[in-house]
Amino acid sequence: MSKNKGEVTLYLMRHGQTILNKAGRTQGWCDGVLTKEGLEVAVNVGLGLSDVKFKAVYSSDLGRAVKTARIVIKENTASTNLKLVELEGLREVCFGKYEGEKEVIMFNDIMNFLNVSSIKEAVEKYDFQKEYCNSCAELDETNEAENYETALNRVMRSIKDICEENSNEDGGNILVVVHGGMIRLIIDHLDKSFNVRDMANSSISKIIYKDGKFTVESVNDTSYSEKGKAIKFSSYKRS
Repeated sequence: MSKNKGEVTLYLMRHGQTILNKAGRTQGWCDGVLTKEGLEVAVNVGLGLSDVKFKAVYSSDLGRAVKTARIVIKENTASTNLKLVELEGLREVCFGKYEGEKEVIMFNDIMNFLNVSSIKEAVEKYDFQKEYCNSCAELDETNEAENYETALNRVMRSIKDICEENSNEDGGNILVVVHGGMIRLIIDHLDKSFNVRDMANSSISKIIYKDGKFTVESVNDTSYSEKGKAIKFSSYKRS
């Protein structure tokens, strides 16, 4: 008799704020260290998630995601023997020549390439989650930037593998620490009704995987950080 597959709840977490985020620099495969604020908010989210029993934790192999995941593991009291699994497939989109460049320069180049005057116009005129990747790839003379299909197929392959592996082992809550741009691609691919543009550092987006199908439950949730701050405040008062 075949074993019933369990329901998987993915907690997709964006990494904490980095120095490149703060400086408004494009950050794909290049990697900035977490700022003081980034560390603090990641700890708050870890505390906010401390009562969630995670079956497994995965992250991109980029330092900012690894650091954030380890913070959450450290603060979690509901789980035991959590070991971080780092996956190259969960990396952010590679932006080629725009890595480390000012974001405003990259987006101005994309606007010119798409012949629009603003992001708002680009979103109205194009499938923008797709076209910003494709535009970077077209504009990149180094041929290192990933187009939409390459980036999406890479990350969805990893996400599906994670879900299938854990579904076969009775399901459960899975933390996956990744990147803002990649979370937007995932959410947009699974459910365009959310129309996500901004993704806060250390925010949580929740996705249910059941019987081979994905359902987006929530996006860009910052309440875990607020919950963590309240836990901190309560412990300070008791001490």
